Amino acid sequence: MWNDRLRLAERVQEDWITLSPEDKATTRLALERIDEDPIAGVPLYTPFQGLWSYQIGTMRVMYRIAPEAKIVVVLKIEKARTA
Repeated sequence: MWNDRLRLAERVQEDWITLSPEDKATTRLALERIDEDPIAGVPLYTPFQGLWSYQIGTMRVMYRIAPEAKIVVVLKIEKARTA
């Protein structure tokens, strides 16, 4: 699915099990895109400075790029809020 660069935080497992099959499929696409190009998302600002967000459809993935370790750590998977 992805290379060794992408890591999932332990708490993401809880997010994952609550997703519907459709949301899991959408999220897999997001994870693949983030793995291919970590800056595909948008950088977040205070109070989430240093984190990134990638949205696809109704799903949002929050993550941190750790350039020193050459990894991307996924911190949260959630339904995107609508305005």
